[in-house]
Amino acid sequence: MRRGQWVEHKLIYLTGFMGSGKTTVGSKLGERWSMEVIDTDQWIEHKERKSIAEIFAGESEAYFRDLETEALKTIKEDSLIITTGGGIVEREENRKLMKLQGKIVYLYCGIEEIIRRLEGDTSRPLIQHQDEEKITALYRSRMALYEEADVIIDTTRKSVEEIVEEITLWRKKG
Repeated sequence: MRRGQWVEHKLIYLTGFMGSGKTTVGSKLGERWSMEVIDTDQWIEHKERKSIAEIFAGESEAYFRDLETEALKTIKEDSLIITTGGGIVEREENRKLMKLQGKIVYLYCGIEEIIRRLEGDTSRPLIQHQDEEKITALYRSRMALYEEADVIIDTTRKSVEEIVEEITLWRKKG
């Protein structure tokens, strides 16, 4: 775990590959810290009145990535936890916005565990009809981008409570 300086009243962004626990951990952090949680994927689905899968199928991945950037520019309240889609870090503009507006927590998870967690998941368009090799390649292609975060929390084989406690300790130390 790396330590990052904590600044009160800034946004907290949870990043990481799909299946790393961003939505679940974000929800628990929100409860523990009494903070609102916004999921960028849910924000986009609400705005577009379509599922992420429908957006990918009917528009394009590039269009979806534009919507992610719009979400980052629009969601600006203080004391907020934002859970992000796994690919949000692919755009430099998004990484810069998150750094400027808050602190980034990268929820790292080993690829074997990710593949186990995603088994049978039909809600994620980027892994539909993909084999382990292609999922692993996508995972590796994003690794350095995730690692630009203020702190890295390993979620592999940890309970949600353990992860929340680790992030809370990092926050207190900052």
